[in-house]
Amino acid sequence: MDTETLSRRVAALRQECARLGRELVEGGHRLSADEAFALAGELQGLVNAAEGATVVAGAWGARVETTVRSGSWERVHPVGFVDAMAATRMSLATGLTEGLAGRKAALGAAVGERFPRVRDLLVEGAVAVVAVQKVLDACAGLDVEACLRVDAELAPRLARMDPARVAGEARRVATRVAAEQVAAHVALRRRGRCVEVRPGEDGLTDWFASLPTATSSAMWAAVEALAGDYRAFDDALSVPQSRADALTDLVLRNVTVSAQVTLGVPVVTDRPAPDATPGTRFRVDWDDDETLVDATTGEIVRYGDLDATSREELSWLEELDGDLTVLQAEVTPGYAVSGTQLPGLGWVEPATLANLLRLLPVEVARAVLEADTGTLASLTTAAYRPPKAIAEFVKTRDGTGRMWGCTRPAAHCDLDHVRPWPSGDTSPTNLAALCRRHHRLKQQGPWRPTLAPDGTLTWHGPDGATRTTEPQQRLSGQSGSP
Repeated sequence: MDTETLSRRVAALRQECARLGRELVEGGHRLSADEAFALAGELQGLVNAAEGATVVAGAWGARVETTVRSGSWERVHPVGFVDAMAATRMSLATGLTEGLAGRKAALGAAVGERFPRVRDLLVEGAVAVVAVQKVLDACAGLDVEACLRVDAELAPRLARMDPARVAGEARRVATRVAAEQVAAHVALRRRGRCVEVRPGEDGLTDWFASLPTATSSAMWAAVEALAGDYRAFDDALSVPQSRADALTDLVLRNVTVSAQVTLGVPVVTDRPAPDATPGTRFRVDWDDDETLVDATTGEIVRYGDLDATSREELSWLEELDGDLTVLQAEVTPGYAVSGTQLPGLGWVEPATLANLLRLLPVEVARAVLEADTGTLASLTTAAYRPPKAIAEFVKTRDGTGRMWGCTRPAAHCDLDHVRPWPSGDTSPTNLAALCRRHHRLKQQGPWRPTLAPDGTLTWHGPDGATRTTEPQQRLSGQSGSP
């Protein structure tokens, strides 16, 4: 590989991009908005490809270990090794800060060794480097074999995936293929929890905290609830000011606030009882705790207090032919068989979720899912405004705003009729969470949404362009009534 030839090709590409940039500066006003945004999308693919080449080049450099002790020498390692001086050398070569340059070299090393399919997408320009970094972060602590399994499953879908959901989906796949490794890494990371203070502007001090996600969720919900009360009392308070006052009071005055977090909890509905023959399903005693027991381990895999809708959804258990075994057991509040993504905060692994109710002063609302398919039950109404049950259902399903890339929690979004009411009904199959800004964008018309029965939302833009966002929790294709 001739480095002089490569350098000439890079220089030619840079000159061409510079010419294009100058032409846009001078004549971009002649483009329509749709044309300008379409061109920006095409250029982003070029940026992605250039970033991919950059991180790959950095990985080749980072694999060379250098030392000046006992004489200067070099040792060449396989791709995946990152020399201690790689960040500094990359920074000097690129003009980037040492931290950013080091992350690029480390990213190239990691994808080259552990995520070859994702690396190829990056080099082709099909995905952005920030999405690849999210995949790596979600798989921290996994060995090479586990990463290769995640790579094989995630890569075919990554280019089409909503960037706001990449981290959660990557962690979901990682948890499934290497649950023990994820749990071990979470336990290790929890040891690094800390709170720091640093001098801020005159009269202020900056606080920095790194805390377990479940704890942070409860704390943030409490701060938000109390801050809302303060703003209702004093409308001169800004949102940041009210949050600061609420945090101060919660820490210093031990104020008790009832907060709520909604988590999706899988329900296993097709496992044999411990004393049943293979393939035999069993019914559940709905009058007390609803429980299922793993036939192999004897573990309880569902906890109690399902609502009436969930009971109706699982009524097939009552109608099975043959002998039926009634199972009853004590269930630890908050027990779940899977981790979940808390919007705006991050991933909560199963062990923490199992103890959330017992350890923290937070009320957890449970959204019941079928473990294999991830489906929820559906409700509908003839009214324009969705009732509370449907509103909570849709916001639980969506998790965040459903415009491409939106991260605003669905709890703070509008519920928009995808097909205008009354031609479109008020049901989860025609409602989607949109933040106020994206709601206005949808009303302007260039991008039109269609909502699939499973909750997948596809935005159709100018010239046939599409963007697809997936729900945080899957929705079944059948509708019911409240």
